[in-house]
Amino acid sequence: MKTKGNVIQTICAAYDGMSKTDQKIATYILDNRLTVPTMALREIASGCDTSSPTVSRFIKRLGYDDFNDLRLNLVRGEGEQPVATSVIGKSTESVSLDRFQESLHYILTCKTAELADTVARLDEQTIKQLIDRFNQARTILIAGVGNTRTLADNMAFKMRHLGLPGISLASVSDAIAFIPTLTPQDILVVISSSGLSRRLDRLATLANELHIPVAIITSNPQSPIIDKSQFIIMSTQRDRLFAYGVPFSHNSTNFIIEVLFLFIHASSQQSREHIARYSGIQDQMDRGLDPETGEFLTLE
Repeated sequence: MKTKGNVIQTICAAYDGMSKTDQKIATYILDNRLTVPTMALREIASGCDTSSPTVSRFIKRLGYDDFNDLRLNLVRGEGEQPVATSVIGKSTESVSLDRFQESLHYILTCKTAELADTVARLDEQTIKQLIDRFNQARTILIAGVGNTRTLADNMAFKMRHLGLPGISLASVSDAIAFIPTLTPQDILVVISSSGLSRRLDRLATLANELHIPVAIITSNPQSPIIDKSQFIIMSTQRDRLFAYGVPFSHNSTNFIIEVLFLFIHASSQQSREHIARYSGIQDQMDRGLDPETGEFLTLE
């Protein structure tokens, strides 16, 4: 990792690509993030049932110079989110129906932090250039896999709502079969929180071979797909703080999709007119729908 940043976000983003040993150390730091800055390296190693050199190597793989460097960045990062210790707790104990209000506060704090970190990562030139490419494209192919599959559908729908040619297909295999029909004037958008999908990586590779530009939305700065992408948008994901085994949150990625939608809408009179026409057609159809039979009586 070339740049230093918020320790929690760095760990969450890199977690899926870590070895089992590194995941064990990462989990310990996440679960004890409020006390780690006051601990000695040997105490952390003991808590992970590993050695101090192993923890030191883990810290350097994250991109920090040494334990003191990580500790300093951890204090700074947590200082940006002033939440009481009693509210945060450990990740495995942070959400409980027995502590309903505290749990709601904790969830809100994490989700707010996700959006704030995502906003801080958005690059103005990248967004402007990507929107310009969308406006020129004959086809905007959007692909996701697993729990980002629905995000691709959502983004494609929003693009069509703006009058732009957004499509998402039923599977990455369909996208691989479809991509040879695109031209260098079109664009492929890959949505992958982990950034580690081999199928999406293969799709991006094919796009490169056909000189089709690629945009990626991911929370993993070490994703191999980034090297194949001309437009890189980084999201933030803190699912690991809730101790779930699989990333589940679409919060920051949906936010990015909505940011793109709103900027396109604000900057394009043509898109605003398309939405008005679309809404008008929907209203006409609804007025002609028989609520009992579900059939259209009239269509003016």
